[in-house]
Amino acid sequence: MQLKPKAVPPKAQNARRRLMAASCALLSAGAARSQQANVAPAGSGLLEDWSVDSALAYYHEDGRIHAIEPVVDLAKVFADGKSLNFNVTYDALSGASPNGALTSHAPQTFASPSGKSLSGSHSYTTGPGQLPVDPNYHDDRFAVGGSWTVPVTRVTQVSVGGKLSDEHDFVSASVNASLAHDFNEKNTTLSFGVNDEYDSLKPIGGAPVPGSDYALFQKTGNKSKNGVGALLGVTQVITRNWLSELNISVDRFTGYLNDPYKITSIIDSAGNTTGYEYESRPDQRTRKSAYWENRIAWNSQVSTALSFRYFTDDWGVRSDTAQLHLRWSLSNRDHYVEPSFRWYRQTAADFYTPFILNTAAPSTGNESADSRLGPFHALTFGLKYAEQLADQGNHVGSEFSVRVEYYRQTFDETKPVPAGLQGLDLYPDLKAILVQIGWRF
Repeated sequence: MQLKPKAVPPKAQNARRRLMAASCALLSAGAARSQQANVAPAGSGLLEDWSVDSALAYYHEDGRIHAIEPVVDLAKVFADGKSLNFNVTYDALSGASPNGALTSHAPQTFASPSGKSLSGSHSYTTGPGQLPVDPNYHDDRFAVGGSWTVPVTRVTQVSVGGKLSDEHDFVSASVNASLAHDFNEKNTTLSFGVNDEYDSLKPIGGAPVPGSDYALFQKTGNKSKNGVGALLGVTQVITRNWLSELNISVDRFTGYLNDPYKITSIIDSAGNTTGYEYESRPDQRTRKSAYWENRIAWNSQVSTALSFRYFTDDWGVRSDTAQLHLRWSLSNRDHYVEPSFRWYRQTAADFYTPFILNTAAPSTGNESADSRLGPFHALTFGLKYAEQLADQGNHVGSEFSVRVEYYRQTFDETKPVPAGLQGLDLYPDLKAILVQIGWRF
């Protein structure tokens, strides 16, 4: 069995990451199944000996972002044990995106990313008591990736892969390699992998000077960042019905780590907004995480998957995640239901600052009001239904599935605010629905 690396911790209010997580949950299962795929006779069709997993996901936040993402994964296992995998993803996001500013009793005017002043056609106004959001947010992403796995010996295999992702203001390229070795009569698998990622950022209107006055629109040219990481994992067969997996990972990013579209409000002692600053984050970040998952088949109809994850970084963010899936097969096991529950909690980054008092002296030189770096907890409730379809030609075990998830995030901010801001919902909850339709053949 092959150990799969786990994704980086989810970020709140980030539709793209939640779409990717849902799609990866479907496709990683398909990739595992492809290791056992039957090879069809020659000449029986274009995809005769390929395993195909496809999904279409729709994501909708209450009053904010909505997104749609189709994804297709192709996998082929050759007679000599080698395997090839390709995946293609497209997603489109639009709606209203928070810009980081604080809610106020007075109207607030902001410039769109391409704007050069707070007036004219490239500006928008947020009403009193409303969360400042850019109402014209839109982004498209197209990504392709692949991997090639070769058995070196009967118990050792090597895998190499890469991925290319393109957005209108962002291009990312990554390569990875891993080694997996089975021992203890193939009841234990030890894996080690490394990856390298390079990102080129071309912010709309230019990259702001970190910490500069928002009204001055001081911007520079394109930016970049680079990240390297490693993962060490072990998968252990405990009993015939119990599989356990443990991963430890670390990565380090350097370069431009700011969100060029986020600002922080400056307020006076009465709570009145007097100005804004562009956010300023450190130019390096080291992240570490540990992930533990247990899959248990209780009988021929019921199985569970329970996982825990701990994450920490040198920005001061700490997070805990627990997730439970319960799969219940119905009738002749040709269809099943799978309820799921996920709990997530994180602390704030050391430099997280929901607002700046204009009488306060900066302590670190770094600040950000991005709520994804703030303290919050979140719950996700999900339900999946899947049904095995009639065999499609030479493809055995075709499956159609529908997944629905409800996400709710609650902010845990405790910083006292001036009396003038009392009564405002400064940190509103985030509610979202995700619907995914999948087809495997």
